[in-house]
Amino acid sequence: MPATSWFLGRPSYTRYAYSTDPNVPGDLTRVTASQATAETRPHLAADSRPRRVEAQAYGAVTLCDGDRRVRFDPCPDTMPKYLTAKQAADLLLVAAAEVPPRLVDVGSGYGPQVQGSTLVRIAPAATNRLARHGYLALADDGQVVLSLAGVVALEWHHCKAANVAPAAWAYAIAEAVVDTLTPDDPQG
Repeated sequence: MPATSWFLGRPSYTRYAYSTDPNVPGDLTRVTASQATAETRPHLAADSRPRRVEAQAYGAVTLCDGDRRVRFDPCPDTMPKYLTAKQAADLLLVAAAEVPPRLVDVGSGYGPQVQGSTLVRIAPAATNRLARHGYLALADDGQVVLSLAGVVALEWHHCKAANVAPAAWAYAIAEAVVDTLTPDDPQG
């Protein structure tokens, strides 16, 4: 599916899987927003308590599972501080859509657009920018969803706009990740 190839190819995170045992080496790879989101969902399906997710105010998220940890550090262009007010509004449209949006190729030179119901349409250029920053991901069934980076950026933007004390941002981000990315189906 050529319309989705640019969603799949651009790394948005550096993934570091490690043990709490300092003698066990970790594994460092670069992953896309869709891969990071796909790895987060089953982790939260197993146990969605907030203590299993740690976050940093700058956008890193760590998934905790016993003595194993997986840390997602955002790449420079995925940092939540780059989310604009218009992009935040577009992400809220995707998050609140009753009909899950999909990518639709409209034949423009900017690529496909996100389209759900008649109220959820994001212009191709805006869709391209959201995908380039890693704020959107594709689910297995082809639906457009907020990625891990999108959830973090949206909560970061909300905390800043609401004048939340920066010391509380990490907890708010971790809660948003748990609330947004925990699958409705307990089987993942």
